[in-house]
Amino acid sequence: MDLNKLATQLGIRTPDINTIRQTVVSQAFKNNIGERALVLLSQYPFLIIGPIAEVVSDYLVIDAEVTNIPELDGEKFRVHIDDIEVFYIEKDNRPIPDIRNGMHE
Repeated sequence: MDLNKLATQLGIRTPDINTIRQTVVSQAFKNNIGERALVLLSQYPFLIIGPIAEVVSDYLVIDAEVTNIPELDGEKFRVHIDDIEVFYIEKDNRPIPDIRNGMHE
C-alpha cells in the first residue's frame, strides 16, 4: 500500500501512519452510527459492546450494553480512538453474540 497515495485520498498532507489509522478508524465508526460494536481497549484489557452513539473528533462515544465489569453496563463511554486495539462493527448476517448468555438476540 502506498502511504503517500492513501494520505492524499484522505486529505492528509503528510503521510503519517498514525494519522491515517486515526482517520480510517474514526470514519468507520462515523459510517456506522447506531450500529452495535465490540471494542477491545489496550487498558486492563477492557471490553465494551453496544451501539455507536457518535464520533467527536478522535473520540468514539458508545452506549455500553455489556462490559467485562457488570457494574459499568449501561454507562456511556468516550473512548479515544488510539486506545482501541480491536473493534468489530455488527453486520446483519454476522451479529455480535450475547457473551453473557451464549445466545444471539
